[in-house]
Amino acid sequence: MLGTGRTTARADNILYDFLVGLSAPPVSDRILLVAIDDTSMTAIGRWPWSRDVHARLLDQLARARPAAVAYDVLFTEPAAPEEDRRFAESMMRLGNVSLPVLFEAPGTDGRAVDAVPPIPALAEAAQNLGQVALIPDEEGVARSVPLTFTASGREWIHLMEHTYRAAQGHPSSVFQRLARSDETLATIPFQRGSGNFRTVPFAHVLAGEVPAEFIEDRIVLVGATAAGLGDRFRVPNNTGTLTSGVELQANLLNSLLANRMIEVPGNRVRVMAAILPAFFLLVSFWWLRPSGAFSAWIAMLFLSLAVPSGLLLTADLWVPPTPAMAGVLVAYPLWSWRRLQTVDRAIGKELDGLSREEAPIKSNIADDAYLDPIGGQTARLQVAISEMRDLRRLVSDTIDSVVDPILVTDSGGQTVLANRAAQSLLATAGEDDPVRAWLGELKQNADPADDEFVELRLENGKTFTKRHFPLRNHSGEQRGWILQLADISEIRRAQRERDEMLEFLSHDMRSPQSSIIMLLEKHQAAIEDKGLVERIQSLARKTLRLSDDFVQMARFSAVSFDPEEADVCDLLTEAADELWPFASSRNVKIRIDSTEHSLFIEAERESLSRAFVNLLHNAIKFSPENGVVQCSVRREGETIECVIEDDGPGMPAERREAPFERFGKNFSRGGGLSAGLGLAYVAAAIEHHKGTISYEVKQPHGTRVRMAFPAID
Repeated sequence: MLGTGRTTARADNILYDFLVGLSAPPVSDRILLVAIDDTSMTAIGRWPWSRDVHARLLDQLARARPAAVAYDVLFTEPAAPEEDRRFAESMMRLGNVSLPVLFEAPGTDGRAVDAVPPIPALAEAAQNLGQVALIPDEEGVARSVPLTFTASGREWIHLMEHTYRAAQGHPSSVFQRLARSDETLATIPFQRGSGNFRTVPFAHVLAGEVPAEFIEDRIVLVGATAAGLGDRFRVPNNTGTLTSGVELQANLLNSLLANRMIEVPGNRVRVMAAILPAFFLLVSFWWLRPSGAFSAWIAMLFLSLAVPSGLLLTADLWVPPTPAMAGVLVAYPLWSWRRLQTVDRAIGKELDGLSREEAPIKSNIADDAYLDPIGGQTARLQVAISEMRDLRRLVSDTIDSVVDPILVTDSGGQTVLANRAAQSLLATAGEDDPVRAWLGELKQNADPADDEFVELRLENGKTFTKRHFPLRNHSGEQRGWILQLADISEIRRAQRERDEMLEFLSHDMRSPQSSIIMLLEKHQAAIEDKGLVERIQSLARKTLRLSDDFVQMARFSAVSFDPEEADVCDLLTEAADELWPFASSRNVKIRIDSTEHSLFIEAERESLSRAFVNLLHNAIKFSPENGVVQCSVRREGETIECVIEDDGPGMPAERREAPFERFGKNFSRGGGLSAGLGLAYVAAAIEHHKGTISYEVKQPHGTRVRMAFPAID
């Protein structure tokens, strides 16, 4: 509406009227005004003058041979016939005189306008008859004139266009351009003020006081300029005075001669010109800071005014600037309000979410009521920033308090944070130090391998394990790594001491027991008490088993799992074969049932066979005479299940809650399973094989041990 309507027309017209005088073409020397002025009125007498006066003027002009003559005086009423005849004859002798046509509104017979030409004698004598219609705008200012106008069923060409054709011999370029674009209105670039054209009084020409050279080959316009005589018009100049009709026609003729008219684009172009500055300004706001946005706003306001002004002054193109300026004026406060609202809403949403999140430090971001909402949000933001600083200090102090070196890297492997221990370690590490080599690999790969159990041994004797954890932002996206070097130097020292102790147990404690058994076997014939020999041998063998169980259990936690494919049925059969003499001595049978021939798992044969031996030994030991130890192996989905059960008295009630506990209470044969490390070793061995073990009471009496292992195909 601003671009095409009249809302901003007054402001546009004020600017246009100020600038149009600066863009007017130079005054043509060919235009000569013969003014019916006050001097002529004094010399000739009161108006209207006799037609003989006009005839004598034309005769004077004819002697000087002007290029064309146009009267801006109406001759629609007849005078004395002789006067009209002599005037017509003078007009015909000159041969290039154009006369105006009067338009009366409203017209007759329902017509909007009637054309009233000069009296027939003069109309026939004139070379051309032209219209001098004006179409003032809503302010009553004549800025444009129609070069053609239809009235009384005929299209009338403007008087100045006829005059141009009489002088030049062809239609004006302005007229041709308007005809091609199907336009009729010509916007005139009026001269600034009045009195710009060369003018001579009517009386002086009539008296022959003007030299013929002054008139020769010029275009003569005859019209009234005297006070109170003829029409006066408001035209776009900054003087505030009215312009006579003949001077108005002179401005139009001057523009036709100079081929200069003000072009006013159509509605589509004007709408685009009104919208684009605000659009480009709004787009620029996306990338500009507030201070830059304000500068852009001022610059766009200036350009919205300067560009149309420059187009008018240099290209005779008038694009009203006020709609564009109005859009730019509204754009900045509207955008500022919208941005402020968006920022306020976004900050409020983030602060509300932050206050609801769980945090190491309780949030004090309360949504208190403030008279100034923006001030309230600012206060809440200050509290949030303060809490973030406290949290950063908490994280920094917490990391620095950790004795192990900790480093934080970004996604590219660059170290962004290191605690004091890490800084001290890096400060003393050489170029070939394992720590620096590890960080160098991280920068190249930006993705540490699974190195949780990889050790770094430094030149100073310290040992570290490498661990890494993903560093994620609040939305869960990984943005780097948290790297920790755990100092296990003391752990490795303790392991060395434990290995030495195991070496002692496995050698120094086994050797005496083995020697006792060998001596008893060698000198058994010399000892009369055979029962005593058997008891000593039994206790020595038990001590050996306890020592072996203890050593093996210790090695489970010290040595990594090194399996091979093994058939559970074969391992169970080997254990049964090993215990066959013991079972035969107690008249106990071992029965192994399996629904499949090959049930493979990943196993360390020695440790798992020893576990089966311990379980079968206990089952045989506590089974009654002529009893049966039942073993079964079958596959259940992805697991291999092995069950060993006997008909013995079962485990006492006080041991059933923790049947595989180390160093359980001793109990006799009549009380159930044996004590010591046997069952604890079995549980450790099964766990070492990533399996499970459970104890069940068999009804009406007996014990059932159920084991499950991950199966392999």
